Formats: sequence, structure tokens, C-alpha cells
Amino acid sequence: MKLLRLSYLCRRATAPPTTKLYSTSFAGMTSTGVPALFRCLEDGSETRIEADDLYKYQRYRWLKGESKRLEARYRKFHLGNLLGAAIQATSHEGIRCLKVVKCVEGQYNKAFILTMSNGHELVARLPSPNAGPAFYTTASEVATRHFVREVLGIPVPKTYTWSADASNPMSIASQLEIIDQVVDMEKKLASVSFPTHGCLYYTSDLNLRDPVDGLDTMLDNTLLPNGRHHSELSQFTIGPSNDRKLWQGERHSMTLDRGPWTNAADFATAIGTNELAWAETHAEPRHNFYRSKDQPESPEEYRSLIQKYLKVAPDLIPNQPIKEHNNTLSHPDLHLDNIFIDPETHQINGIIDWQLAAVTPICLQRPHPQMLELSHSPRTDEQKDREEELLHYYYKSRERAKLPQSKALTDPHLSIRINPITLVPGCWEREDTFSLREALIKLAAYWDQIYPDHIPCPIDFTEEELTAHQCERETLLKGEGLIPIGGMVRPEEYDHARMVSDYFKKEFMDLAEDEQQREVHAKVWPY
Repeated sequence: MKLLRLSYLCRRATAPPTTKLYSTSFAGMTSTGVPALFRCLEDGSETRIEADDLYKYQRYRWLKGESKRLEARYRKFHLGNLLGAAIQATSHEGIRCLKVVKCVEGQYNKAFILTMSNGHELVARLPSPNAGPAFYTTASEVATRHFVREVLGIPVPKTYTWSADASNPMSIASQLEIIDQVVDMEKKLASVSFPTHGCLYYTSDLNLRDPVDGLDTMLDNTLLPNGRHHSELSQFTIGPSNDRKLWQGERHSMTLDRGPWTNAADFATAIGTNELAWAETHAEPRHNFYRSKDQPESPEEYRSLIQKYLKVAPDLIPNQPIKEHNNTLSHPDLHLDNIFIDPETHQINGIIDWQLAAVTPICLQRPHPQMLELSHSPRTDEQKDREEELLHYYYKSRERAKLPQSKALTDPHLSIRINPITLVPGCWEREDTFSLREALIKLAAYWDQIYPDHIPCPIDFTEEELTAHQCERETLLKGEGLIPIGGMVRPEEYDHARMVSDYFKKEFMDLAEDEQQREVHAKVWPY
């Protein structure tokens, strides 16, 4: 196979339209198909990897200052743009990249072998942040290769294309413009308030099962987007939720309350009654080694937890008929792979993957699109600032558009109220009763702050229950490798272990309802 040389620095300018790299923007993959990804090991063998492994330094580890050393060798880039440059370099139409192999790493560069569908292999090499100034490092290397090959006659593989632009291919102004377009889309979605909570269907489809009313009879004669006439809504209706959690496993053949729901209390309660019905017939004892090495976890204990949830469920979502709690349609998965952007005009020309879109109360919707999630991977200060700037701009843009989400999703207690609802469906099967119990304990602790003029909290937990829960937390931390058994750590690991312990101790202490309970919490914390 022919070996070509491609020296390419991350985030190259937009690839030609034939490669369909339309979602080249803030960070992450493009909408092209991702080839098989491998990493070459020291012995020459290859192992499968995930996309994020392409960016990490994996050859060596350090006992001291590892995070900084790894960060200095971490290089995030747009894989789709790299593949687009490879396609351009081959000058062959209709080819694609089948395989990407991450070579054994040097101290200052990452190299990848790209196998194309026409049999060619290209080598892409990217300098790490510790290699020196990005522009000059790459530009000098490419020029030097050219000189020694063409002027001095020294055999060096030809560099087919290169880029010294390490910045995002889209300017900050263009990125902000796209955010404005996303907010405009959200404004259109929020402009129609529905009387019930469920999913949109064609009226004719649901009429095959049971007679239903069209949206024209459900909605008032408010102005609809794009001048649509109210009578056109008759072909649509609201039907049951298609949330996978309500249909998975045995639930598919069970008679459950899947909506549509006319008020928030009915929805939150249905989530609990559905799960309780499943647990009464299908939950079986199982071992939870985080809780006990000897005694199996009992379904009765789980059912008791669901019954606690049902006592608070009617109050978790406000039922007031105000704008912030309207039922509106939202996109369930607004990440970059689902947004198609014209590479020249930067206009959004398509948004896909509406499969699980639902009409829900605004407080149950995502606080911001996934494409604006802050990364948890190592990144430079400049990248962190850029991510935060984009997210801040999104919130400001949403406020300017006067979207109801601006108020509903900034409730300081929102997550405390909503987490139990999201955790209940399928909790036993996910083996995550700890998280549900944690959410209910936290809700009980903050109840008086959330509902100062309401009835006393209808649930509580005994000291015995709290102690058992804390023991499970400790075992979970050990299982995750956050705190070793007995708290014994190597000297170089001490600060991290202490930080983790202090963080979770504070979280646990904050769950106390009064000073007396804080003392109990302090005593049961192991470190």
C-alpha cells in the first residue's frame, strides 16, 4: 500500500461540501461516519479505543505532577476535520477513511495512520501542547521537510497538506450566531403551550386504537408560529409517553400509566405507581456488595423507598398555571452530530434525531443544549474560557429572547425536586437504589427551604437508615477507587484523597436538618 504523509494540526479550516462536515463547531465529532479506532501497543499489536483516547497521552504515567504532565500532552482535535483533510489530500472522489490507528506516542507529538478505502495510508502527525508554539512548530517543520527533500535531495515523505491554525475553524462570532439560531429554535418550540404532558402523534394514528381529540380542540386560538392556521392542528394530538424507561423489559406488556397527563402531580405520581407495580411482580432479591457482603438487598426495602417517593411526588413539580411551568416541546438530544450547519454561511440547515422528543413541563427539560456542556477532559485555560463564554452567551441570549426556561431552570432547588422523578424509573434494574435514597434524603433535608409555607415533610429517615446509607457511600467510594480502604494512601495521593473525603463529608453534613443531626452525620463519617 502506498504511504503518504499528512502533517496536520487540529481543527483545520472547513472541509469541502462533499465530505459533509457540517457540524464543525465548538468541540467534538462531526456528522460523518466515524471509522474504526485503534491504538498501537508497544509490542506492535493493536487494541480498540474510544474517540476520547485519541486525544489522551497513554504511553507513560507519572507518580508526581501527573495531571499537569498529561495535560501538556493532551491534544483535542476535530476527527471529522482531520478525515476531511485526508480525503482532500488523496484527491480521489468517493473515498473514505476506514481505520485510524494511534501510533505509539512520542513525548511531543501524536501520530496516526489513516487507512483509506482506496488502499492508501496517510500518516497524520499533531504536535502536543508541550512541543512549542503551535504555529511556528508546524510551519517550520513543513517548510524544513520541503527544503531537505526538494533542495537537498534528502528522501523525506511528501507532506500533502498542512495547517498551523490551532483555533476553532469557526470564528467566535459565527459560533455565537449559531447559538442565537438555537435559541430562536427554542423560542419557537416554547411559543406553543400544550394542555397535557405526553408525546405528539398524528390524530389518525391514535384513532386506530381509541378516539382522540386533535390539538385544534385542545389549544386556544393563540397565534401560532409562521402564521399557521389554528385549524391545521386537527391532524395532531398528544398521546402517551414513548420514554424507553416506561416500556423496557417486562413493562412493555404491563398496563401502566404512560399518560398523557393533565397535570404535573399526576405525572410524578404515575412514575412512582408504575415502578411500584413493576417491583411488586418482578423485583427479586439480589446481592448489593456495596451495602452488605452477606445479606441480599430486599425488594421490600426498594418498595418502601418507592412508597416514600410517592408521599412527596405530588409536590415535586408546581402545578400553578404560570408560564414557567407550561408543557412545551423540546429537542431531547441537541448535540453537534444532530445539527447540520452550512460550512460557508454558518446557517443551521437541519436538525435531526427527534425520536424521543416529548411535550413536558419546562422544569423537566435540559437547562442547556448538550453541545454547550462543559468538558470534563483536560483542556487549556483558553479552551475553558471559550466553553464558559459560549455557555454564558447562551443564557444571556435566552434571557433576551424572554424564554420561560430562563426563570424555570434557574430555580436553586430545581435539581433537588426533579432528581427523584428522574431516578425512579428502572432504578432497581440499574442497581442504583443508593442514588434514589440519596435524592430523597436530600429532599427531606431541604424540604422547609423549598416549601416554607407548606406542610411538614411527609418522609423521614431514621439514624439507623442514615448510618446504613453512609456505610454504603463509603463502600461505593472505595469501589470507585476514590478513597482506599482505611483511608491509607500513598503520599503523592494524599491531597487528592483528602479533597475527595472533605467534599463528600460536606455534602453529607449539608443533608442534616438541624445541629443535632449534623453531629450524628459527623460521627458516622469515616474519615
